[in-house]
Amino acid sequence: MEYEKLGQFYLGTVAEDRDGDGRPDFMLFDSRELRTHAICVGMTGSGKTGLGIAMLEEAAMDGIPAIIVDPKGDMGNLLLSFPGLTAEEFRPWVQESEAKARGITADELAEEKADAWRTGLTASAQTGDRIRVMRERSDFALYTPGGLFGRPLSVEGLFNAPSEQDMEIVNDMVVSASSSVLHLIGIEADPIKSREHVFLSEIIRQRWSEGKAVDLPHLIQAVQNPPIKTIGVMDIESFFPEKNRFDLALQLNSILASPSFASFLQGEPLNIDNLLYTAEGKPRLSILSLAHLSDAERMFFLTLLLNQMIAWMRSKQGTDSLRALFYMDEIFGYFPPVANPPSKLPLLTLLKQARAYGLGMVLATQNPADLDYKGLSNIGSWFIGRLSTERDRSRLLEGMVDTAHVGLERGSLSETIANLEKREFLLRRPAEKEPTLFTTRFCMSYLAGPLTREQTALLARQALPAAPVPPSVGVAVPETTAVPVQAATVLTQDLPVQEVEVQNGEITQAPIGAAGIPVHYLYGNSFAGEKYTPALLAYLSIHYDNEKHSISEDRELLRLTPVREGLLTVDWNESKLFEPDEIDSEDQPPANARYASLPADARKKTSYTQWQKQAVDHAYRTDTLAYYTHQELKMFSEPGETERDFVARVQLAARENRDAALDKVRDQYDKKYKTLEGKIIKAEEKIDRETEQSKDAKRQTAISFGSAVLGAFLGKSLVTQSSVGRAGTAAKSASRSKRQAEDIVRAEDALKRLTDEKTALDAEMEQALSDMAAVYDNVADNVKTVLIKPLKRDIAVKAFALVWVPESMFN
Repeated sequence: MEYEKLGQFYLGTVAEDRDGDGRPDFMLFDSRELRTHAICVGMTGSGKTGLGIAMLEEAAMDGIPAIIVDPKGDMGNLLLSFPGLTAEEFRPWVQESEAKARGITADELAEEKADAWRTGLTASAQTGDRIRVMRERSDFALYTPGGLFGRPLSVEGLFNAPSEQDMEIVNDMVVSASSSVLHLIGIEADPIKSREHVFLSEIIRQRWSEGKAVDLPHLIQAVQNPPIKTIGVMDIESFFPEKNRFDLALQLNSILASPSFASFLQGEPLNIDNLLYTAEGKPRLSILSLAHLSDAERMFFLTLLLNQMIAWMRSKQGTDSLRALFYMDEIFGYFPPVANPPSKLPLLTLLKQARAYGLGMVLATQNPADLDYKGLSNIGSWFIGRLSTERDRSRLLEGMVDTAHVGLERGSLSETIANLEKREFLLRRPAEKEPTLFTTRFCMSYLAGPLTREQTALLARQALPAAPVPPSVGVAVPETTAVPVQAATVLTQDLPVQEVEVQNGEITQAPIGAAGIPVHYLYGNSFAGEKYTPALLAYLSIHYDNEKHSISEDRELLRLTPVREGLLTVDWNESKLFEPDEIDSEDQPPANARYASLPADARKKTSYTQWQKQAVDHAYRTDTLAYYTHQELKMFSEPGETERDFVARVQLAARENRDAALDKVRDQYDKKYKTLEGKIIKAEEKIDRETEQSKDAKRQTAISFGSAVLGAFLGKSLVTQSSVGRAGTAAKSASRSKRQAEDIVRAEDALKRLTDEKTALDAEMEQALSDMAAVYDNVADNVKTVLIKPLKRDIAVKAFALVWVPESMFN
């Protein structure tokens, strides 16, 4: 289709026929303009949600990933796209209540909806094939943070330590983190005056300075037993007495113990890369549904997410292309003009800095009167739908003037906004003198309205990945110190001989292993009463070397495998692989734990020598180093870079190259256009001159003929020299008038040739752009994987131990 151009978002049709083909022109929006961000405002029923979904569909078509914050439950409709456009596909999503109210069956309603979508898509020059292509190019996922009914996201780490070295950025993140935690317990704290805020900020800042994440258990312990002795020049007891600290710890502990917050600690980890790409590097549009959360929980999660976005953004290199989108369906209450909720500071940071990293912010609201327009001064594109109240229109136009959208005819523009039809929008950009009026296209996704809890759960679980490792791994026990497995001083300790205790047929003390073999424990979610089973832990250091690809890389990893009864006590093929920082162990057993029996072989020291050798053999066979290359772009993976991250980097590089190549083509044709437009202007000016001269000639001819006729009558039909002269002049004027008319025709023909030449040049440029885009269309797919095996002599065992793990870990 004419609108199907890489880097161009097809959003609808403009309200005029610019190319003269007798039909409205397509409204194409350069995706790179979203690097300067966009805001969409419009009252309920204006079509704002449809515009947002259409924009995100275009992002999916162009392979641009997005994180979509959905406070109301509408954006999950993005998952309701049906290539077949059949009634059977629509049937599960139509409202039974609507069918009943209309006196028809749900099947009949589904047929109506399918027919409406077929008709609407056809009218906007789209087909089911376009839906299929969209779903092939991008992945769609629906998450329910804090909601176990769908696809939850775990915020167990709460606030990961930023890699950012800019102290201003770090301080902003500290302030935002402290504000969100205090907001969760109902404290609206001033970052400067509130001692709770200052105190928590110091704790978070110190932990981050050590490169450690902050979670709620550590925060509670730090509040009770501060790792800092002074704040400013005051000792901690004077600044924040123990009694007050205990009260704060109780409030935080109540949150930790609450069932609603427990839901935030389960599910896939909150990881920005995982939200933007699949494990294979396919672009993903992740909808984060927050409709089920309370206001305080929404603010907490959003602030956490925004801080994670900032940390992710700052870890990337700058780019002039659009890397990803952050879309928020309603910012009312999160970006007010006077108050400073926890979400405001990170939103401001992103609006100011995200452009340099290719992260586009798209914000939407139906409440334009309550926005900080000075904070929105970094937004370039304004999509304005119908606003019925004078207050909303006045505040919006005032804000647009404040943000440098000056020169507006406020009166006429206000009237235009008030009279916009559904799905009609004004697009205002700084580079354009006048706003563009356009009508949005029909959405490929079925707009079913806000999803119910049951519908959200169904959609969220449709694309669930393989079950993750149980969250028991790496969960530290309160009031104990986690000891990393790699700590040599711990791993070489011998377990003293103890007798096994049995109560009610249950082993309540860890069975004794072989003498000289270190023993450790991985605590589960429940700190008491859980059953533990024996496993082996191998901490390996592997060196990979490949001269052909100039690779020399070291890798450390942990393998855990169960120790079972039977002929094959240990099988490393059953082992699970971890990074060293993914597991914290304890050298003391958990309280009131129950244990499985220990196989006899595990009591012999010689068995461990054999199992350690088998671990090395297994690593030699299976622990290859995956190295990724893209020959065409001359790109190679970096040490420790995953396939997902490398593919994402390749996709961005391909998009950057494509954008640069398309800009070069446009620049080449821009010179031709300027020359041609100059000729067209001159041709139009010539037509104007010839037209004026023709009018003058016609007037002169009329005067001359009139004079000749009048002279003849006044001369009483006598042929005089004067009358003959006037007749001759009239004849000459008529001849000149005819020549002028012919000159106009020739000038118009010349203009037509030039306009035809421009039309041909338009087609030529579009073809050149299409050909150039095709060169980069599938470039990102050409990633090759090179597997490098280690030599046995390059595999070293740094530690080998018997570890007791929760029984659920290997179930």
